[in-house]
Amino acid sequence: MSQTPAGPPPPGSSRVDEVEPVPTWTRDFLRVLGIALFGALFFTFLIWFASTGLLLQQNLEAIEANAGWAGICAGLIAFLFPFLFMEHKRRDNGFRRDGLIPLVTFSVVCSGVIVTLVALIWPVILGDRAVPGTVAAGLSSDPASFFLVLLFFIGGMAWAMTLMLPMKVGGYKIALWLLLPYLGFVFLILFAGLRVFENPPSLLFTMIWLAVALSGLAALTGIAALRNVIDRPSRQMTGAERDASYQQFLDDRRRRGLGNESPLPGIDTPQTSPSPNSPPGPRANGPYRRGPSHLER
Repeated sequence: MSQTPAGPPPPGSSRVDEVEPVPTWTRDFLRVLGIALFGALFFTFLIWFASTGLLLQQNLEAIEANAGWAGICAGLIAFLFPFLFMEHKRRDNGFRRDGLIPLVTFSVVCSGVIVTLVALIWPVILGDRAVPGTVAAGLSSDPASFFLVLLFFIGGMAWAMTLMLPMKVGGYKIALWLLLPYLGFVFLILFAGLRVFENPPSLLFTMIWLAVALSGLAALTGIAALRNVIDRPSRQMTGAERDASYQQFLDDRRRRGLGNESPLPGIDTPQTSPSPNSPPGPRANGPYRRGPSHLER
């Protein structure tokens, strides 16, 4: 049996969450941009793979690489963007407590630019499958289409992050409250992607998505500012406080006559086995012994 006394850890010992420092702001920012680039390339591969006729649906019918498929891929990129931040091994789940506001806002804008630049090759992959005059066909040649797609990605990513951030840091209760709105957002962003890529660019569409992007960034800034309110940080003991707590624990043991080498009372006290020559006695918790009157009968 271990002779280590129970109580606070001895001086010099450290917990796992104290030896894992929070990554720098630059590291988190570059990590999100790198994964966003990888995700854009992955969905570009899916569009190309669908153009070969080898990408099949559940009913074994080939997915047609057209403007609608490009819009669905664009909606999936915006929907999956918040998952780029998640790191479950970190105590903050990837949503840092310091510098979160500039991290999420700059990540949304820069990732939107990166994804839109990668999407410039989508019209080349679609070819004649994209109807001329639509955003899917003129993305690489029409500035209006490019600007509309950029606003679509920024607005979609911002609102997806606005819904996901409190769900991740606020616990299961907040996650349950926001589950239905988040599932509704999935269908809304996919439908919006279809509408954007299958139609020609217009001033009305551009103004709508400009308002969506600006309102999404504003809402995301407010949610990021409340990050430490939604999930209050637990106070961590300093090294001096841990040493003082451990010393107080040892002093209390000495006052009770227990040293570091003394076993703890109770279950740690060694038990003595009865001698073979000693007469058997009644068990403490055994059945009731019958008296001599029962034997005389």
